[in-house]
Amino acid sequence: MNAFHKLAMIATGCTLALVPLLLSAQAQTAKPEMQKITGKNLIAADEMKWVPVPGIEGAQQVALWGDPTKEAHRVLYKFPVGLKAPLHTHTSGDRGMIVSGTLSLAVDGAPPKKLPPGSYFSMAGGTKHITAVEGDAPCVFYVEREGPFDVVMAQEAGAKK
Repeated sequence: MNAFHKLAMIATGCTLALVPLLLSAQAQTAKPEMQKITGKNLIAADEMKWVPVPGIEGAQQVALWGDPTKEAHRVLYKFPVGLKAPLHTHTSGDRGMIVSGTLSLAVDGAPPKKLPPGSYFSMAGGTKHITAVEGDAPCVFYVEREGPFDVVMAQEAGAKK
């Protein structure tokens, strides 16, 4: 083995040795709620306590982590067949995944996009969108929101500027 190959092997070994240190440093700088899950939270489907979503007739939610009225949270929503929320925004950004049914999102004036089960979405706070449930089944979807839940109608958002 020539000197170049030896040097390459030593450099590779040193790089691999640094990986655990880099991962440890990254974990320490992550947001506190993302560093470590403490305790346990096991909820069977038949134990879910669905409650009405304030201001959205027929919609229900199950808070899985955090308080949707006060802070960042994770929640399951169940929106009824035919629901259509007019153009609005949320103060906090969110990301989510469709569990069942089909959610339609028309974002920033674009045509509606149908999101069947397994689909993913994310939107920054203040993103204007129209939400609708497509098809003949309710839509259940999971959301992680960066702050408390709110709905700001587009006319209200424009009037505040």
